[in-house]
Amino acid sequence: MRVKKLLKRRFASLLGRPATHRRFIDHSLGVTGFLKVLKENDVNYVVLRWFEELPEVSPGEDIDILVADEDAERMTSYVGVDEKRQDIPCDIYSVSGLPGTSSHGMAYYPVASARQILNNAIWWSDLVRAPAPDEHFLSMCYHAVYHKGYMSGLPSSDHELNKKVISPRDHDYAGVIERLYENSSFRFDGFEMTLEGIDGVLEKMGWRPATDTLEKISQKNQWVRDALLSTSTELPAYLKGLTVFLVREKGVDYLSRIKEKLFVIGFDHILEGEICADRVHTIAENIRGGNWGKGPWAVSGGLPVYYFVTIDVKPIVPSGETIQEHVGLDNDRIPLAKRTIRAVYNNDRAPEERCNIIHSTDHAAQALEYLELINPDCISYVQEEARRKHIAFLTPYEVIEDLSKHARRAKVELISFHGMKAICKTFKEGRERYLQREVTARDIGRGVNEISSILEVGDNYIVIEFCGGSIDRVSKLRPLFHKNNYLPIWAIQKMKNIIVHYRSRGYEYVDFNPHNVLFDSEKGLKAIDFEFLQKADTPSDTLVGNFAWYSAPEGFEGDYPQLRDKENLYWSRWFGYTGLPLFFCIHDFPPLVLHAVRGGTFFYFSVKNAAKRLKSSL
Repeated sequence: MRVKKLLKRRFASLLGRPATHRRFIDHSLGVTGFLKVLKENDVNYVVLRWFEELPEVSPGEDIDILVADEDAERMTSYVGVDEKRQDIPCDIYSVSGLPGTSSHGMAYYPVASARQILNNAIWWSDLVRAPAPDEHFLSMCYHAVYHKGYMSGLPSSDHELNKKVISPRDHDYAGVIERLYENSSFRFDGFEMTLEGIDGVLEKMGWRPATDTLEKISQKNQWVRDALLSTSTELPAYLKGLTVFLVREKGVDYLSRIKEKLFVIGFDHILEGEICADRVHTIAENIRGGNWGKGPWAVSGGLPVYYFVTIDVKPIVPSGETIQEHVGLDNDRIPLAKRTIRAVYNNDRAPEERCNIIHSTDHAAQALEYLELINPDCISYVQEEARRKHIAFLTPYEVIEDLSKHARRAKVELISFHGMKAICKTFKEGRERYLQREVTARDIGRGVNEISSILEVGDNYIVIEFCGGSIDRVSKLRPLFHKNNYLPIWAIQKMKNIIVHYRSRGYEYVDFNPHNVLFDSEKGLKAIDFEFLQKADTPSDTLVGNFAWYSAPEGFEGDYPQLRDKENLYWSRWFGYTGLPLFFCIHDFPPLVLHAVRGGTFFYFSVKNAAKRLKSSL
């Protein structure tokens, strides 16, 4: 592990940027010389702990230093990144957690608390700046509880959690905190020398981190996860999916596009607004660990200046792996939204100009905390709107099974409809046009057996006839290691007929693909999804240019699905099912010719997939 850390620091120094807060005081200068340099240059700093012993530093120990942001660059210029023999290690933390002086990408202390430590600092032995008695007590409490947790040796008031406490090998934190408490001006009723008791004191004094910061801390501190996050108050079900998105300074010219992207991805809009100028710094200091630097990007996106309050009435449950990376995340749509919005800004920019323009909460409790800071007067309205949207989205019938995939516009469920199975699609608010297209498609497709029937239409839902099987049940023909079966020629023809039917009546069946077709042994093929069926400029009786196989022409202003490959729709969405190049689907050929062509593609896919499988196994 030591070798790995040294390599990491060496690589960072070669790139001209420190990867960690760890620095080294040159042994030829020594601790005394270093401290004199800081004093002579009027650097605003404090040594946080164990300063009573300086200039002596015990073997295996280091010096923990907090420095004002404006002096961080000067401070780091007096120390080295690379460790040399007999150099003295020190950890340097800036107030807001600037790059290279942060603690795991966060400020070491809440920003306001860090400023308090610096503002009230005193001189110790006329050699070193140190925290005043009150800040010394509070900062040591913070260090023991939130930095050390179980490893502080402090007992837990919970019997089961107390079993996880580890006796520290370096310091008697309980004894030190008790001594500092006696030397401070504080006297707390019922003060308990436990992790939970000290956490309560820090909360009372305004030193407890915000929830989003605690969740980041919990990745390194198991006690925080066990005691503070696992016992969080359960919020009403209707608030699940509540998310606040914060737009940073560089993103203010993209507000309309951000709002549009959030809607398309599946979030309902509740409220938005500019963050009051006199609140920006306070908000920035109290969320995101106080760190609004550039992070892994080339430049910083700036401070938060605008907010969107949204609700996702159908959140996507994150995977266990995602939750490990983002503790507390309860909706996989959130990181998707941030990636999409960041791409909107960065895709057309040079690498040296790219940045992060969007930040968000990870769950509803965080969202409410953010709103307390941003605009507490809106919370009642936000909660009521979330409740109203939640109720409106409830399924009107008994749900047998949830069949939803992405649920950006609607959820899809298998229901009991007057004693028989049926499919219910319930649409999110503001997506009424997608519902209307489903209805229009059945009206225009009346008489076509392959168009599924609507059994009931509500204000925000439709009930569709149930079909029992996927399209893969139609055929058993599948190339080696292929992910799906080839469709029979007759099935392909029926799908072509559906496309032409709508085109001849002036409509384009946008987003039509084999996944939108089911097969029922009694009812046959049934097309089920018409959310993107839209009016065309002119009717057509041919397949050439249809929007299911070809990309929409430039200037198309209708709704278009989120697709990875808009330029090769037939190849990416149809060829694997038809086994026919587009030319042979566009034109009419005898079945014998089509079977011969498919024989060639069957061989092509089998060889290609077998080679890929063999290569991956080597």
